Amino acid sequence: MATMTTNNIDFASLVTRSKNGERLTVKHLAREHKMKSPDFKKALVDHFGARVTFKRGRTGGIAFTA
Repeated sequence: MATMTTNNIDFASLVTRSKNGERLTVKHLAREHKMKSPDFKKALVDHFGARVTFKRGRTGGIAFTA
């Protein structure tokens, strides 16, 4: 079984993209980083903890708090 690697994720750029108004979704970011969605979501939670929220639905996405 392959282990998940998060060293190819630039977490700072994700926060910057979000602040610039880009709508970020787990599905699209996981595809961009060639990862499975659940693995990418886990990497976000492991890195940001309670500072990341996930909104579902048509207007959903990823939000970062200070």
